[in-house]
Amino acid sequence: MAQKTAKKRRKDHAKASFLLLMLSVVLVFGFGLILGKQEQAIQQTAAVPRTSAEEIPTETIIEETVPPETVPETLPEFHPATDFWSAEPHIYLRANHQKQVAIGTKPGFTLANATYHVSDENVAVVDESGIITGVSKGECIVSVYCETETLEIPVTVRELTIQDGCTYVDGILIANKSISLPEDYDPGMLPETVKAFKQLQEAAAAEGLNIYEGSGYRSYQYQIKAYNSLVEAYGHEYADRISAKPGHSEHQTGYTVDCNTINDKFIQTPEGKWLDEHCHEFGFIIRYPEGKEDITGYAYECWHIRYVGVEVATEIYEQGLTLEEYLDVVNIENDIPPTEEETAPDEDMPLEDGYAVFDTTVPEENPDDEEVLQTETVISPYQETVPAVAEDDGIAIIDAPLEAP
Repeated sequence: MAQKTAKKRRKDHAKASFLLLMLSVVLVFGFGLILGKQEQAIQQTAAVPRTSAEEIPTETIIEETVPPETVPETLPEFHPATDFWSAEPHIYLRANHQKQVAIGTKPGFTLANATYHVSDENVAVVDESGIITGVSKGECIVSVYCETETLEIPVTVRELTIQDGCTYVDGILIANKSISLPEDYDPGMLPETVKAFKQLQEAAAAEGLNIYEGSGYRSYQYQIKAYNSLVEAYGHEYADRISAKPGHSEHQTGYTVDCNTINDKFIQTPEGKWLDEHCHEFGFIIRYPEGKEDITGYAYECWHIRYVGVEVATEIYEQGLTLEEYLDVVNIENDIPPTEEETAPDEDMPLEDGYAVFDTTVPEENPDDEEVLQTETVISPYQETVPAVAEDDGIAIIDAPLEAP
């Protein structure tokens, strides 16, 4: 029995050894097969010729970049990505007036070979040097060609007319240092001005601001007294610096309002800043803007607004123009025969407009029994309160010296 058991064990051990041997053979064969395939793959890869860096397409190894010629450079405003541009984005001139196209260029660029062309010669013509001459009222385009670039400049030609002694450019009434209104022009504050100013006030009030009329319409006769009062008190030179001569005041047009206080510090108030930024939305312009004194002839008046309509006011505001530039009436003296008043001796044109009437003398008696005002009038929140002592045909005579603007 013991012999049979030992014999059986030997057989089982032999079978187990055989199975282990066969398993080892299979594992060795399989592993060799895998190694063979990997080596074959390596050899195939090695057989493929490698591509040099120069042969690899650019877009596959670097990011796409903007071509140098399209990268904008830091240049002055108006057409900054071109070699040349117009200093005026829109040119305004009157019929029979001329204006030179003002061109700015990049350093090193020359306009020696530039040519000019106008789209409608019935409106304007342009010569080979870029001088535009207005022909008749209308609009056209002046094109400037130089090398491979073209610049197009819109041109508007205005028409000046005189009706009943009043000067209009494209229907807009003008009164300035050179252009006067007739003595009998007395429209009062015009309804369109009143309506627009009310809308302006309401819009400002909605933002918690208080804008009111400090001074409105003034007649020719009013301006005579205003101007002469200053002449008698301070002399012609000082009067001409702060007041318009009769007929030359914008207040006589019926389109003008002095807002709140006549004081340069008004622009520092919330109301002054709002007026400067938003009055064009209601058809008004700051009539005498800052930095334009040599064009308007008057010092900056942040409180003085003029109604011209929303469309015109917006164009003037967006382009940073004065009414003189917009209507091309900067040098108007030679276009209109001067009046006797304008040629009077020792009377130079004023440098300032829009001031109320003040006098330095107060009569001891009131022989005409004019009503003496007992209340006080505030000239501005930045000035002392001064008493209004009398009224002469609607003109408050106030004993308070003025400072030159």
